[in-house]
Order: sequence, then structure tokens, then C-alpha cells
Amino acid sequence: MSSDLFKKWLRPVSTPHQGVTLYGERPGARTVGLNALKGLLAEHLVGEATIVQAGGYKKAAAVIVSSLPNNKQTQSGDLGELLATEYVNSETAFVVPIKKLRWKSDREMSMHGNDVIGVDASTKPVRVLKAECKSRGTFSSAVAEEAVESLDRHDGRPNPSTLAFITKRLYEEKRDDEARVFQDLQCAGAIAAKSMTHMIFALSGNDPAKHLAEAPKSQHRGIKRENAAILIADHRTFVTAVYKAYGA
Repeated sequence: MSSDLFKKWLRPVSTPHQGVTLYGERPGARTVGLNALKGLLAEHLVGEATIVQAGGYKKAAAVIVSSLPNNKQTQSGDLGELLATEYVNSETAFVVPIKKLRWKSDREMSMHGNDVIGVDASTKPVRVLKAECKSRGTFSSAVAEEAVESLDRHDGRPNPSTLAFITKRLYEEKRDDEARVFQDLQCAGAIAAKSMTHMIFALSGNDPAKHLAEAPKSQHRGIKRENAAILIADHRTFVTAVYKAYGA
């Protein structure tokens, strides 16, 4: 379904601002995007294994609906994190190993910890991506600065609690090799600045490229920065439509 998002629903949009990958909707492709996101909502917030164990989508309908937020701000934030995860897995060399929104204890609350952590284990040492997601009807320089502030915490590295969370979930799923990668990243000095990449990911009702390009650089020397954004002019209407597929 990621391929549907970035090959059939969205298309690259040229921008004069360096270091920003910008997407917009293809003409007439809104239905394609909504159809893809309907499945991805259930996958990210519930999970295929749970749905299968519950007897399929029809029997699991109540579980799915009860997992989706009704609060507009949380809906927007969760959708931004979902799209960021799909973007990283589909369009970059990094891999986000788990869909962590499944483990939310309250559907109306944001997930604690870093928004998105991915790794590129094809290199030695392992490269690490730390992404901050911002979903806004109006994206501003203040929002970009807020994202940078979050990215710079923990010396610019991932929150150790987030790394531990991912490690535990991977071991629970018997994905031991992947779990050990994240376990090793928690050792003191395991992640050098040159192995870190920061990303601000925006889902925005206005073009955020200028604000992303002009965002302050990391205060930690050696950390790279990438920025990506999806421009949806009717941001609020779009977010509502995504969740309306399940009656939320």
C-alpha cells in the first residue's frame, strides 16, 4: 500500500528550497489515497495479526473503531506519524521496524517517545534516522523550530526509552536479529553523530518547504538533516475523510 501512496496518490512537487522532498496529490487521485489509508489505519493502530485472530475485518470492526482517535488534534498527529513511517520505509534506505501506534494505551493521547526511528543496517556502523512529525493546517517557522528542538534532545540521538520500547516489541515478535540491532544502539557511545540523520516530516495545508529549509541546523555537529512533506490544501477536510472511512 505504500506504493499506492507514493506512486499512485502522490507525486513529487518541485521546490526551489534545498534539502526538502515535497509531495502533492495527483489530479483526481484522492480516492486512491483514501482507499490506501483506510487499510493502513487498521494496520498501524491495530495490526494484521490481531485482525486475523479476531476473525477478519468485519468481526474486528469494533476493535478497529475503538482504536481510532476522535480528537481532531490526535487524528492529525497520528496520521502524520503513519505517513512518515510509510515514507521512510518506501522512499528511503532506512527501515522503521515496528508500527508503534499499535501500542497506544489511550486512543486520544499522543504516543510517548520519538515519533519515528529507523535504521539502515546495511552499513557498518548502522545508520540511524530520528524523525519528528508535524501535521498542521498551517505550517510555520515556529513549528519547524519546535521540531528541531525535539530532534536535538538526548544529544541528537534517539530517546533511550524509545530504543528500549522497540527492542522489547521486536523480541516479543521473535525478530531477534533486528532486536539486537536496537539493543546494541543503547550502549554508551554506540551512535556517532556522523551516523545520525534527523528528519522533519510535515503533513501540511500550506507549502512548508521554505520553513523546513530555513529551520535551524542541529546544535550537534556532524548530524545530517533531511526534510520531507506532503502538501494537502484542504488539510482538515482530508484528515476527517481518512477517519470517516471507519466512522470515527
